[in-house]
Amino acid sequence: MSVLVNAAAYRGTPLGELTARSIERTGGRVAYVEVSPHDAPARLIVRLVDPTGAIDLVFLGRRVVAGLEPGATLCVEGRVATSDDVPRMFNPRYELCRP
Repeated sequence: MSVLVNAAAYRGTPLGELTARSIERTGGRVAYVEVSPHDAPARLIVRLVDPTGAIDLVFLGRRVVAGLEPGATLCVEGRVATSDDVPRMFNPRYELCRP
């Protein structure tokens, strides 16, 4: 069960200013959710966006995470990994937030 928290009080670094290989606290709106096919290892990718940028949240071993759907506002914390297009966080701590 997730608890709604105030996004303005929780959000730290804007998505466009995240530093690679550091543990960051940030937040944004879920733009889309991508689920791996059933014949592949379980993986859920959630694209989080704000006015400054985007990040992919990668949940390994899961195809569904309650509350993570397009339009939801999330506050997340985890280690930032670099990628070709947008940074990623693997299995971050997350909370549903009020916009």
